[in-house]
Order: sequence, then C-alpha cells, then structure tokens
Amino acid sequence: MLSTAMLYFRETAKAGSLRRAAEQLGVAPSAISRQIAKLEGELQTALLDRRANRTTLTPAGELVLAHADQALQNSEALRGALQELIGQPVGTVRVGSIEGMVSHFLANNLARFQKRHPQVKLQASVVGSRAVLEALQEGRIDIALAFNLPERHAFREHARLEQPLCAIVAPTHALARRRSVSFRELEGHRVALPDRSFQIRHLVDRIASKTQVSLDLVIETSTLEMAKGVVRNSDLITFLPRYAALHEVSNGDLCAVPLQERDFAATATSLLTMPGQRQSPASRALLEMLATSMGRYGSNAVPRSDSGNTRVQK
Repeated sequence: MLSTAMLYFRETAKAGSLRRAAEQLGVAPSAISRQIAKLEGELQTALLDRRANRTTLTPAGELVLAHADQALQNSEALRGALQELIGQPVGTVRVGSIEGMVSHFLANNLARFQKRHPQVKLQASVVGSRAVLEALQEGRIDIALAFNLPERHAFREHARLEQPLCAIVAPTHALARRRSVSFRELEGHRVALPDRSFQIRHLVDRIASKTQVSLDLVIETSTLEMAKGVVRNSDLITFLPRYAALHEVSNGDLCAVPLQERDFAATATSLLTMPGQRQSPASRALLEMLATSMGRYGSNAVPRSDSGNTRVQK
C-alpha cells in the first residue's frame, strides 16, 4: 500500500534510471521525476544522485528504499492474511528451480495453478541448485526445487523425487539398448556436461575422481537444453536424471541408461521452504499442488524399471 511517489521512487532505484523505470511502469519520465521531487520535498532530503549517467541512491535514498521494500512485503502479507479469511489466495508467489524440473514438471504445474487461482501472480527463476538455496535462505524466493541436498541441511523438505542419474545418449548410440551401464565402462567416452553451476556436474566429477575414470569433455554448457541438443545429434554422452529428459525420452529422441553406481542412485530433487518463514495462502496452495504432483510424477511418468521412488512428506 505504497503511495504513488514511493512506488515510483522504488522502481527508479531498482531500475537505475528514470528512463528504464518509465519504460517498466508505462508512464512518462517527467511524471516519475515530479513524484520523486514531491517525495524529496516531503522528506526534506535528496534521495537520488542524478549527476552521473546512471541514477544512484544517496544515503537517505538507501534508507527510504529499505523502508519501501519492507512496507511492500508487509502489504503483501496483509493482503494475503485478509484473503485467507475468505479463502481466496492472492498476491505473488516466487519459485526458484533447477533447470531439469522446469520444462515438464514446473511449467505444467504453474499453468495449472494459475488457471485455478488466476488472481495469484507467479514469479519463476531458473538457476543452479546452489543459487536456488541461496535465494531461499535470503528470502528472495518462497519455494525452491533443488537437486541432491546433503543429508544435513537447514531447509524444510515438503517432498522429494528420487531418481538415479542416467547416461543420456542418442538412440543410435552403442549404449542406447543397455539396461544399465557402469561408470567405469565410460572411460575415454566423449561427453557434454553442464558447467559447475550445476550440482550434476559436481556429482559427475566426484564419481569420476572416485572411480579414477577419465571422461573426454568436449562440450561444456550453462544449459541442460544445450547438453540434450548436442547429444541428440551426435555420439556424445551427458548425465541427467531421467525426468530432466522425459520429453525427449518419451518421444524416442534420447535414451536414458541408468548408472550402476550407488552414488548416482541416491540423487533426488527436493521441494523446499525455509523453516519459520511465513507462507501466504497462495504459497501454501502451490506447495500442496507441487508436493502432490511430485508424488504422482515419480509413479506415473517413469517406468518402474528405472524410475526410483518418490517420497512426499507432509
């Protein structure tokens, strides 16, 4: 419930310039300038330093921005609490996810949730597991989907999708018809791997070191889509949980061959929140949908021969 002047100031501070703020808000820069000048007059202090090409905050502006951020969070919490009284979730839910859960699982569920609750705004960010967990700890997201949590962690786990990591290959690859493969058999094979922002990469590197297997890394990429794409059109191998390539495997474009090492069989994706963090009605509704869907996803989407298990924790 911020004033127009405060909202315009906050957007300008976040955007770094009046012009970019005007574009994002869909108003004239002069209108924003007048509102900020009005706010500075009321507070009797300058909030923005406009001497450089980029608009920066004065020390007073830093304080006012922190106040505006907190006031906006309080407004969202109040709105959610009021709507909870009448049973209608509203507001914004922020979700952070690893890439492997996006195209099939998360996209379908967010679309289904939005149809059910059209008054709720959803914000989804896709980053590596470490960045997802950092965002959750810092309060920048409400819900996280992260890969391969350590046994001891500080998060509340609502559901877990357990699946082994697989060797992902083209249907024409020599391994495509194998029911499973040992990591040691992959000595010298050419591979395409996600970069070290992915937990998958750290896991593959750890197992390679443990088994003293040398892989021929020829393509390193910052997206799983790129890794799947190059494997589909070559004799390269990549490593993913089967659900991360579910669409391609179902279409026959790729094959998923489970790895025999137990280290891989223990991998899982977890649905997380921070303990003690107050969840809005909208966030709780989405959590329930995602947890339920994770339970169905593991049992229905993947054949029992290589699916692993799904555990939903209430």
